[in-house]
Amino acid sequence: MSSHDPAPAAAPVSEGHYRAIVEAQAELVSLARPDGTLVYVNPSYARQVGSTPAALVGRSLYEHVPEAERAAVQALIAEVLASGRSVWSENRILNGQGQTRWIAWTNGVQVEGGETLLLSVGRDVTERRRLEEELRDSAAFVRNVADKLPLRIAYVDRERRYRYVNEAHCKRFGLTREQVLGRTRDELLGHATPTPIDARIKAVLAGQAQQFEYDEPFDGELRRFEVRLVPDQREDGEVHGYFYLGQDITERARSERALRAISLDAQRQSDILRLVADAIPTTVVVVSAEGRYRFVNRAFERMTGRPREQIVGRTPVDILGAVEADRRRPYIAQALAGETVSFELDKPGEDGMHWFELNCIPLRLAGGEVDGFVGISQDITQQRREQVRLTELSQRDPLTGLLNRAGFELAMERHIQSGGGARLGLLYIDLDRFKPVNDQHGHAVGDRLLAQVAQRLTGLVRPVDAVARMGGDEFTILLVDLAQRAHAEAVAAKVVAALGLPFEVDSLQLVIGASVGVAHGVEAEGGATGLVRRADERLYRAKADGRGRLAS
Repeated sequence: MSSHDPAPAAAPVSEGHYRAIVEAQAELVSLARPDGTLVYVNPSYARQVGSTPAALVGRSLYEHVPEAERAAVQALIAEVLASGRSVWSENRILNGQGQTRWIAWTNGVQVEGGETLLLSVGRDVTERRRLEEELRDSAAFVRNVADKLPLRIAYVDRERRYRYVNEAHCKRFGLTREQVLGRTRDELLGHATPTPIDARIKAVLAGQAQQFEYDEPFDGELRRFEVRLVPDQREDGEVHGYFYLGQDITERARSERALRAISLDAQRQSDILRLVADAIPTTVVVVSAEGRYRFVNRAFERMTGRPREQIVGRTPVDILGAVEADRRRPYIAQALAGETVSFELDKPGEDGMHWFELNCIPLRLAGGEVDGFVGISQDITQQRREQVRLTELSQRDPLTGLLNRAGFELAMERHIQSGGGARLGLLYIDLDRFKPVNDQHGHAVGDRLLAQVAQRLTGLVRPVDAVARMGGDEFTILLVDLAQRAHAEAVAAKVVAALGLPFEVDSLQLVIGASVGVAHGVEAEGGATGLVRRADERLYRAKADGRGRLAS
């Protein structure tokens, strides 16, 4: 609809329509003063803490924050109120049964009648936090079990480089796990002298499981070890490495008893380590210092649509294409220079844009030289979309459904940054006789009247324009792509006429009217602040001239 076409008839909506949007939200919504006093909560918020909205208004939001976390929450809220920016965070709250629940919050600033309030929109993420903790505990448990077993456990790839070792295997070399991983047995022992074990390794890499005993100097004496080498042979028949299980059997009787008790568990452990590498949804790759894939897991195979046999030994350009490889090139260069790098990339999908978080972790040799890097990528699309959704909700006025002050400022800044500032029109609107409505009929009637005002204003503009409630009975309209001030004045005249017509609220017929200040074009020296100031000054001139009129 053109900004100077006749105003269409406003579509009927149920009373309290926009308030109902917030009341029906599954998210927790609250408004609080800077000291934490609650002035509004929706039913979801009240249910979460085992109370009612009426009982919570006037109480402090900090009552429901565990004492140990209260200072941190207060500091974060102070930052939001001082900066005016929306901030995302997570903290625990106490529910009605005295239990703690994790809530993800988007906190922003809302201005009501000249009073600065904290607008908080939250979502219960207790289950997600529980699953994350269980996953961390599970991974730690598996590694702890492997480290406590009286076995040397390792996984060695086709290049004879250790990719996994437990604590007992590290003690064999007198090195830390980090010093062992990525190196060969000969590199660790400092020689390449052939041993009887070399023939066994060749056999297991050919797909033949090995079990044998041998003597080795250890802890100042010659001890005997029993070793099992199990080929890592995939469904395609290719052997990608082998699992090493070594047991000290110097004291034969004791070792045999221990081996009977744990041999099955050791086999299960090796199976778990093998399954985990290919079962996790996160893509994992190892890239050599020459920029060629040395290892990829099943998730990376699925992402690229190629088996690992067609990937290992090739470059990112070969597998991902020149465009995708160029996007990663500067981060790969940093990783190969020895830096741990984290970054995000987006990629169009059938259901919209997808986002991925990537981490590149350098691999170092014993001398400190970088021998490539490990690349880990995970899909964070759901998290990003949820953050965007909660952020958008935090930029809406819960009463009218219009943009709030923060949402209005972001919309104006986006248009200015895109080069459209010179063609912006701004209407600053103040209702003329709204306070008597509140005084005579109560705030509930006033709220429903504001919702109808919002509906009329929205019906006067195009979908590309933005309507906002700045707080109290003040509204703004941001008109985009206007060639002349006259077009903004035409819309302002429609606003004055539309808001001068009677409103029907319950059985009441209410007449209020409005005054409008009009400004056009963002000036280089004034920016967005200057455009708002000019519109605000002209609003006061319109009110001084008798209300129910516009000034430009």
